[in-house]
Amino acid sequence: MSNQGALSSQPQQPQQPQQAQGQSERYRVFRLLLDTVAHDPLDPPKRYHEGIFVETNPENGKGTLFHVTGDIIAANGMRYEEKSSYTPTLSQYLHKSEQIGWIIPAHFHSKRISAILENLPTPSKQQGINFWEPDPDTGLHPIIWTKENGDRYGPGEKRRPIIKCNEWTNLTAIPALRTAGVLHDLA
Repeated sequence: MSNQGALSSQPQQPQQPQQAQGQSERYRVFRLLLDTVAHDPLDPPKRYHEGIFVETNPENGKGTLFHVTGDIIAANGMRYEEKSSYTPTLSQYLHKSEQIGWIIPAHFHSKRISAILENLPTPSKQQGINFWEPDPDTGLHPIIWTKENGDRYGPGEKRRPIIKCNEWTNLTAIPALRTAGVLHDLA
């Protein structure tokens, strides 16, 4: 008589999910500061390029960098970008890496993080070249703060706040991931 289809008298243990080599139940998430920013004559404080890094392989430190890139003088402003197979510790531009939380791998592999971040507004055009009035001393056309459509601000007109990669990362992207329940605190 075959044992196929017979019920076992011993209780079955639930199977533990198998983990691929180099994967864990949580992926660490970092805020990266990279020393790649060109000097902005209208925004003199030193800035670092910022983005969100999800470490998918703790053995070699690889993961994906989620960030906005480009500049705020371009007609369309900055654009969203993902760099996969990125290893921040191998970058000569890495200034600082700060762990800000963790995510579950399913949110990464299902592209949920990508879906959230790529749908956020990116920094728009905020600067332009003053073609209206060249500098009287040099004759050059200086860079000025502009409205999103490229028009310059009028005398006394309130200028909108600067939004670059730093503000996008800290004021838009990280809060959006936390609000969606994707990015969890370290505790």
